[in-house]
Amino acid sequence: MFGGMAGFIAAGIAIAICVAGDRAAKRREMVFRDRYGSFEGFRGQVDPERIRGVRRRSGDVAAIKAVREEHPCVSLVTAKRYVDELPV
Repeated sequence: MFGGMAGFIAAGIAIAICVAGDRAAKRREMVFRDRYGSFEGFRGQVDPERIRGVRRRSGDVAAIKAVREEHPCVSLVTAKRYVDELPV
């Protein structure tokens, strides 16, 4: 009986975490749209020379992290796309 209750509680917690994550992602998308409008609008707000420098010194992961630190409403996917498309 107790094992079933623990499983039920764990499932409830997992669902709550998923719902909270989905809400955060939707909020981030809304802020991104309001602030930049599009990926091109976002691209125009980033300092490409700074990100290139980070990329040269420390690699792609550090460059993605630098983009997200400078623009916290940007998703990991968008930051990675920016770094991947940044001319060397």
